[in-house]
Amino acid sequence: MRLVGIGNSRDWGEEQRVKIEREQETLNKRIEAFNRRIEELEDEKEQMKASYEREKDPELDPEFQRMVERTITRAANKQEELKKRQEELIIKKNELENEEQQLKAMMDHEKYPEWIELKRRRDEAIEEVERLEAEMKRLMESIVIDTRLK
Repeated sequence: MRLVGIGNSRDWGEEQRVKIEREQETLNKRIEAFNRRIEELEDEKEQMKASYEREKDPELDPEFQRMVERTITRAANKQEELKKRQEELIIKKNELENEEQQLKAMMDHEKYPEWIELKRRRDEAIEEVERLEAEMKRLMESIVIDTRLK
């Protein structure tokens, strides 16, 4: 039985680095998707504006002007929301970059091997405690069963 986060202490730094890189890749893909969608909405707005200019005569279809304006407004609102979400992702990405820099600095520090050794010893102690607790539980169950039989 292992606790979450307990693994081979020597690989801890590398695991953290890989985890950060994966999360950064995911964020980059989402940011790129937002960029594409924002550009698509901009193209849609431009097409609607061009269509409006071509068929500007309000006597032909008086609803057309309002429909175009609503469509342009919806596209602009969607763009704004996407830009806000994109900004949030960029902030998270910057936080990850800072975390990665701190991790690299820690791994390059002269006392990092000492820290890894302490972490390894802590992990072993946690495993020993878990083993002892399981043994105590089995012993307690045995005692309870024995006292019921008497």
